[in-house]
Amino acid sequence: MARPRGMPPELMGEPSDGPGEDAPDLPDPLAGFQLRAGTRGPRTTLTKAMIPIIAESLARTGVQRIAAARAGTTEDCLGKWLTKGRDAVARRKSSIYTELLFACEQAWAHRTGFLIGLGERTVVDRHANPRFLTWLLSVTSPKQFTVSREPAAQPHGGALGPAFELVSPEAAAKSVTEKLLRFLEEEDKRGAEPPEEAPPESGEAAPAEGG
Repeated sequence: MARPRGMPPELMGEPSDGPGEDAPDLPDPLAGFQLRAGTRGPRTTLTKAMIPIIAESLARTGVQRIAAARAGTTEDCLGKWLTKGRDAVARRKSSIYTELLFACEQAWAHRTGFLIGLGERTVVDRHANPRFLTWLLSVTSPKQFTVSREPAAQPHGGALGPAFELVSPEAAAKSVTEKLLRFLEEEDKRGAEPPEEAPPESGEAAPAEGG
């Protein structure tokens, strides 16, 4: 049987003996998971030993909550430590919080560069699908990877013409009566106007006005 067009060779295997093709094994969600025994609560004090754990997790996943959990703390604590680091940088001070901030910035930069590299590979690899990468970059770095679009000007009332205005029955009757009266007044004026005199025929002098 001919190989379908666009199908990579590594995905073309021998047919199985059963009624259908063999489905690939699903990934195990518990693979690599280890529950820390004896942990009574999250760490609320930043230590130097936690910084490389947080940075490595951010470089691998880009998710701050995952990085905090692997370091034994919470996302809220990690966010407060990063805020302290930014405040210290603004005051031109150095501390363990600025060290954490700089390590996280390097990790985020590495993660973004890695995703950009994968995206560039999709340009030359016709089997790669760039939709997940473009979505992930637009979510994690919206300022750099999201095109701002100005909303198109909508016509008054949308595409259905002028919008309807809700009025009371009394107001509607009054408006119709006023329009009808104006119409009758204009008709009366038009009927009272004298007919215009026809211009004299050529060769005839216009009658002189009596003096």
